[in-house]
Formats: sequence, C-alpha cells, structure tokens
Amino acid sequence: MDLKHKRAETNGVRLHYVVAGSGPIVLCLHGWPETHREYLIIIERLGHKYRFIAPDLRGFADSDKPFSGYEPKTIAADMLGLLDAEDIEHFHILSHDLGGPASVALAYLAEDRALSLSTIETPFFGLDYPGYVDPRIAYWHLGMHMNMDITRFLIEGREEQYLRHFFRDFAYDPTAVPESEIQAYVMQMRQPGNLRASLNLYGSIPQSADQMRELTEEKLTVPMMAWGGRSSFGSHCIDSAKAIATNVHGGVIEECGHWVFQERTGFICEEMDRFWANAD
Repeated sequence: MDLKHKRAETNGVRLHYVVAGSGPIVLCLHGWPETHREYLIIIERLGHKYRFIAPDLRGFADSDKPFSGYEPKTIAADMLGLLDAEDIEHFHILSHDLGGPASVALAYLAEDRALSLSTIETPFFGLDYPGYVDPRIAYWHLGMHMNMDITRFLIEGREEQYLRHFFRDFAYDPTAVPESEIQAYVMQMRQPGNLRASLNLYGSIPQSADQMRELTEEKLTVPMMAWGGRSSFGSHCIDSAKAIATNVHGGVIEECGHWVFQERTGFICEEMDRFWANAD
C-alpha cells in the first residue's frame, strides 16, 4: 500500500493526514480513541478504486491539540480547508463513531460538493423522532467522558487497560481489533496532550446536539448510508439517518459490534463500494 503522510494548515490548526489509492475521493473521519489508522484496512481493500484522505482530527495523534474547536461545524471547517489544500472539489464522506457528527455537519455545509455521506456506528445527538433515544442514556462512558478532568484523573497511567476494555467489550468478536492496533492506539493516547484533547469530542456533545438540531431542521439531500452493529448501536444509526436525510441506505449488521471495519471488513467494503459507485 502506497501511503503518503502529509501535513496541512487549515482553520487555524495543523493537521497530519495520509493519502493513498486512486480514483474518486473519500474523506475519512475517525472516532475515539482511534486515528487515521482505523481506515488502513479499508484503504488496503479499496485503494485500487478510490483515493482516500484520512486525517488525524484536531486533538488526536500527530495533529495539533488546541483547547477549543471540537464541535461539529468547526471540525467540518477543518475538513473543508484540508480538501482545499488538496485542491479537491467533489468527495465522498466516510465516518465512524464520534467522527459522525462532524461528517453530518460537513455534508450540510458542502451539499453542493459532497457526493455522499456514510456514517458507520455513529451516535446522533440532538434529534427528535419517534423512538429516538439520546446515546448519552444508553452508553455510560459518554457522560463520564464529558467530565474531562475527572476522566483524565482516572485514566492517565491506565490507558492500556481502559482502551483494551473498549476494543474488546464493545466488539461482537473480542479479538477483532489486533493486539498491534491496540498498542498503537495506547501509544498515541499517551502522547503529551492527546488524552486531554481527544476527550473534547465528548466535552462538546452538548454543542454537537445543538448544532445537529439546527442543521437537521431541513432534510439532507446528499445520499446517506448508515450502518450499526447489532451488538452495539443497532438500529439507532439507520433510524437517525432516515429522520434527517431524503435518500438513505443501510441498516443493522448482524454478529457485529462497534468496530465494523475490523469485524465485518468484507461486508462493509462491498456495501461502501456499491453505494459510492451509485452516488458518483
């Protein structure tokens, strides 16, 4: 895999990102506690058909770690600056976990440029439709991580044990995320400022809910795909997508937890390839 590491100044921050593959552009937004690395398995499978741009979002890994700017619209502005630095006009959006709210904001802010939006195992905040349950109710750690100082106090020095809990217990197959990847994420989380900065994705959940509520007053016209693992978010993802978008694909993946790219690699690659081909 020909993976090129790059850096760009955008929206007041310096982002590290990787570029690989050839074909239509796919911009990838990772979740917590991951980095651009979570997309390497997808790039390896589909890099012969698509050109992937996968940044470390602000606050993560080798990108800048400012003390503010973690709400969806600001991260979406980071991504637009990155795309401009790469001289890219049209693109597909792919997101996972807490990269999802920013990806939705990006799709709204760049409806004339975004070819599609794919949200995988994404928590949707601030919505209001029959049967909607705020993810903060269903997942204990969201509320805890919003209290960033207490979370840092409890986790620092125990990063490996804590992250291993998520990678194993939030999976249908607890061995799906390789040990080498777990160790890579532990190392990144131990970098100076990384834990503090990355927790801002949780600290900004109230602002994320407000922005999602505002943006979704009108339906999104960009084609949208949403998948959730049966053992994780279940139908929350597809139900939320149907509530905010006019053209929706996806559903629930059986025998799958939160780490869809590792747990059901073949399935999700086939679904994304089909979706992107029809959305071009």
